[in-house]
Amino acid sequence: MKTMAWAAMFVALGCTGAQAALPVHTAGRASHFQRPSAVRAPWIEGVTPNLESRLFASTYRVLPSHNVLKVYVFDAGGYESAGIRFSARVPHRARDLSDEELDSEAAALIRSTFDDFPEVETIDVWATIPVAAALQTRIESTVFSVSADRSTYEAVKAKGLHNSDKFLAAFGRVWVSPEVPR
Repeated sequence: MKTMAWAAMFVALGCTGAQAALPVHTAGRASHFQRPSAVRAPWIEGVTPNLESRLFASTYRVLPSHNVLKVYVFDAGGYESAGIRFSARVPHRARDLSDEELDSEAAALIRSTFDDFPEVETIDVWATIPVAAALQTRIESTVFSVSADRSTYEAVKAKGLHNSDKFLAAFGRVWVSPEVPR
């Protein structure tokens, strides 16, 4: 809410992202200000750009189609959560990923995030099919989602579970749109 108030103030004052300083809150310390870079990377969506850039670089190389679209990381008093949105459509082709491919890519993103970022406790992974802006109100673009937590990941990792479908099922509910090719 405070960030929205700051953003509204900067818009009213005519400040650009390069001119505005956004508040950064850290646990146990007084708030300080961080000046964002003049150019914000298109894959960054959350409030911790440096960590989001590192997460993007780490996960982008994991997917065979190189289709990570956005990353989100939130740090709240030492508890970090992340989100990764990837494309369910193979870039530059008219082919959507199958159910098996979605499972495989989501599992790879979860594994690499938890392995490369030990401070991340939870991660949400979802796949979308890019939709033209004119169609966004009529077509659902999210086709897959799963939430994973570190404790379950550590237990699954200790069991050596490598099958993507069973790996994801260990986290509980996995949602797949009926439109996804099976």
